[in-house]
Amino acid sequence: MSIQLSDLMSRISPSNTVLFFGAGSSIPSRAPSVNKIIYTLSRKHNIDSEGFSLSEVSSIAEHKSSRRDLIKTLRSLFDGLSATGAILNLPLYDWKNIYTTNYDNLIEQAFEKKDVPLSVFTSNFDFQVQRHPESVKLYKLHGTIDKDVSDGVQSRIVITEGDYDQAAEYRDALFDALRLDLNGASLVIIGYSLSDNHIKEIVNRAIEINGRSFSPASVFLVLYEKDENRASLYERRGITVAFGGLDEFFLELQKKCAAKTLVYSSTGDPLDKAPILRPITLDVSHEIDKGQKNASAMFHGWPASYADIKANLTFERSTGRGIEKLLLNSDKLCAVIVGASGTGKSTLSRQVVSFLYGNGFRCWEHKIDHTLLSDQWISVARELSKNGQKGILFIDDAHVHLAEINKLVDLLVSENIASLKLLFSSPRSQWNPRIKTPNIFKNGDLFYLGRLDVYEIEKLLTLVDSSSDLQPLVESSFSGFSRSERKRRLEVKCESETFVCLKNIFASEKFDDIVLREFAELGEELREIYRLVAAMESSGIKVHRQMVIRLLGIPAENIQSSLSQLTDIIHEYSVSEREGIYGWKGRHPVIMEIITKYKMTDFSEFYSLFEKVIDSLVPTYDIEVRTIKQLCAFDSGISRIPDKHLRNKLLRKMISKAPGERIPRHRLIRYLIDINELEKAETEIRLYEHDFRSDGPIQRFKIILMLARAERTPGILDEDRKAILEMAREQSINSVDRYPDNKDILRTYCDVGIEYFKRTGEMFVFDDAMEKLRSAEGRIADPDITSIIARYERRISGIEYDDSYEESS
Repeated sequence: MSIQLSDLMSRISPSNTVLFFGAGSSIPSRAPSVNKIIYTLSRKHNIDSEGFSLSEVSSIAEHKSSRRDLIKTLRSLFDGLSATGAILNLPLYDWKNIYTTNYDNLIEQAFEKKDVPLSVFTSNFDFQVQRHPESVKLYKLHGTIDKDVSDGVQSRIVITEGDYDQAAEYRDALFDALRLDLNGASLVIIGYSLSDNHIKEIVNRAIEINGRSFSPASVFLVLYEKDENRASLYERRGITVAFGGLDEFFLELQKKCAAKTLVYSSTGDPLDKAPILRPITLDVSHEIDKGQKNASAMFHGWPASYADIKANLTFERSTGRGIEKLLLNSDKLCAVIVGASGTGKSTLSRQVVSFLYGNGFRCWEHKIDHTLLSDQWISVARELSKNGQKGILFIDDAHVHLAEINKLVDLLVSENIASLKLLFSSPRSQWNPRIKTPNIFKNGDLFYLGRLDVYEIEKLLTLVDSSSDLQPLVESSFSGFSRSERKRRLEVKCESETFVCLKNIFASEKFDDIVLREFAELGEELREIYRLVAAMESSGIKVHRQMVIRLLGIPAENIQSSLSQLTDIIHEYSVSEREGIYGWKGRHPVIMEIITKYKMTDFSEFYSLFEKVIDSLVPTYDIEVRTIKQLCAFDSGISRIPDKHLRNKLLRKMISKAPGERIPRHRLIRYLIDINELEKAETEIRLYEHDFRSDGPIQRFKIILMLARAERTPGILDEDRKAILEMAREQSINSVDRYPDNKDILRTYCDVGIEYFKRTGEMFVFDDAMEKLRSAEGRIADPDITSIIARYERRISGIEYDDSYEESS
């Protein structure tokens, strides 16, 4: 028997409920029914529609006329459509996510009217890191009325038989997302009639997906046409049926659940101006006041927490005072800490933030697994300025967020706001090569953090001698030495590297042996988890619970037991509670690299791992898209595989998963040039420019492609090679004019100058390139450009020397 809507409401909670909307949900806003669409298409295109479905009628109409005419007719039925009635209440509740087969944009209108962010997916090209993390996601299985391939865009209105075939991968990806959403949740399918052709397909797919979920959902059908006989057929399959429309649904919901407050309220916290930042930002004041110190965690390699710093479990770094002085007293906007893994960048950054907190600053740390929202932070900065307050935002692994950092710094400088200071930390190898706004260098300073100096080792030893929390952890063989002997051993044996120094205070063995012995003491199943997580993390993969379950096939109910046995080795943290995503992180990059080095020695193993990871990705989730980006890094990820043909195979898989992500396509073009598949590279460039507008990297690849053609094309004359270099020069000049601060394009222009000199003996191209590079050096003040200039001066000098030697001999 069916149930009452009031009974249904007692069984669901909006934050743990997935909504799936059909056409009936839009009809109160005067959206056309399926039958009306069929009638209009058949009349417009002179089709006898008797017995035909919408997809069949649409296919015939497209064949008789054109795609453009078909879409034009369809859109005429949606002109002037405006959200009204109960659908406007949709944004008032924090739904888990929303799915729909409707073409209209009524849901988007409802969220926009309430000024509530909504992430909308209409095609594979929307599988990118979302602008609003933690917002509700709207998945439109059949596309959206205002975007179609006939307009020259990538999104497709799925209406014809051919559309269903071409959108199969996209729809499969959305149903994968639905499978993850249904874990332990409720699914409410609303707005369908039991006579609707789609309802059987949707329900069957939902039942199949739910059966494969780790924690099956409760599935409810809310049907606007009452039919107890047909309802009983679904009830026998474990689906609960209730009758009613969208208005009745929200009326009963309002009786049970209070709508979330959407009006602005002020508590004195600057984040009140940007509440969307709260779930993706660490409030340092809370961490300092409420956090628990953990000396043991630090011993095992975790960065110091704010509570550890408050408890004086860290030692002073020589660089720290300079950073504190810069951010506290100067007009500088930002500070950048760079250094290798293990040098203590995160801990030092948190020490600086803690110092500023003690000096009256509002302090925050961005959670690395989420998008940095520059537009929201500028609102916070304005609020700080308005109230005469100062704040500091710490961004770890800043290279991951560089585009948004550039935007935020430029906004702060353009508005002359000094109330929000910025602190960045990043590995030097990741920070230096990337393009930064000149304002970072003009309004900030760079601090290099390396191995411990004599002063820091003294401070470390004093900490160990004075801390009652650390003394029990000191190994007896180390504590038996005199202070001067301990200092000497740390300087010599540990080479003053921060993390290795810390570890060697507590053990006298070789550091690798400590880690490997610890690995050997684990059970076989735990070793495999540790090995896999280490290999993925050291490759840049964003590891999380569901990914480990997919790759290792561990039953979900066994995960907590495995984690408890890996305490202090692998830590689970919340990435997104509303989406049920929990990240996994090893205690320290140095340790994860050691495990990977010894336990993943075969490149074929890496290839197999990367292939499995990419094949299992669900690109509707930000953390999965970030994995695609990180796998493309030059010094990790697929770069571990020496064969660029194999790298390209993995890149093509990534592109198929998320064609809207640019980085894999950049890498594919570059590797195709490297392996001399120049025609394929040219094709990929054309496809890229068709799908996106051209950008700096593509302009550069065009130049590199011309250089490769000039050097490698067989059977052409020298005059032809010179002509190609002339084209490369013209392309370089145009690209530099368009991107004058792009050091990669400037560097490539220098490469053109060197090749031109080799072919012709003329220096004017190289001289012009160097002049533009030096101009950028003065304008941007990026120290990496100074290094680039020095390298090219050495290169051209070497070529000139070789030429003069050949002439004299």
